[in-house]
Amino acid sequence: MKKMFLLSLLSFFYTCSYPEISSDILVYENSFENDDLSNIDGGGLSTFNNTRVIGDFNNDGFTIHLDDVGDHDYVFVSFDLYIHGSWDGNFNGNSEESRVPDKWIMEFKPEMDLYNDPDYYKYETTFSNSPCFGNYCLKQSYPNLYPFSHNPKTGSFTTDLPRKCNGYFGGPSTSLYKIEKGFKSSGKAVVIRFYDELWQPNAIDDKGIPKQKCDESWSMDNISIRVINYE
Repeated sequence: MKKMFLLSLLSFFYTCSYPEISSDILVYENSFENDDLSNIDGGGLSTFNNTRVIGDFNNDGFTIHLDDVGDHDYVFVSFDLYIHGSWDGNFNGNSEESRVPDKWIMEFKPEMDLYNDPDYYKYETTFSNSPCFGNYCLKQSYPNLYPFSHNPKTGSFTTDLPRKCNGYFGGPSTSLYKIEKGFKSSGKAVVIRFYDELWQPNAIDDKGIPKQKCDESWSMDNISIRVINYE
């Protein structure tokens, strides 16, 4: 009896068919080297580490609008994400009032929501660019969704890029994350919003000047978007 069951199981796996990709089309690509902000709402360009990037952002972001990419089943977006300064991950400290995360968010079809559009997708995570002191670490959620907990800089591509600012609020070295996400999609339009929710009540220098962007910010580069159809 057990042998017959195993044979049936093997037969199922060998005969089970998976959908094949019928088309994989690159519909958007931007390295920002030509100062191109077409199809982008919000944001400006700057130079970081000898390359052009969009950003840097602090409690801000930008949206990509692609009006007609043709019918498709899935969207895949990939990009380089630079985390500048002293991001604190899931908690900004031990006190109750400081238990506020430093979030980074990507939304597909941000004008919609889960209840009136099945294609709506929200990737909400946190990053920590802070060092650990013994067993004490300000944990981050990436590469998972918030509120998962991982050590600072988990999943990073490199962690030793230049600081965005000099001085006390320059923070640690910049960390680079190479990210790709895919999500189900229908229709012919692609709208993706990238933004953050950072908490920095103490980012003020001794002259009372706010230093939020030097304390924590982010920028992006090498964005590509593909649409995929399955047979």
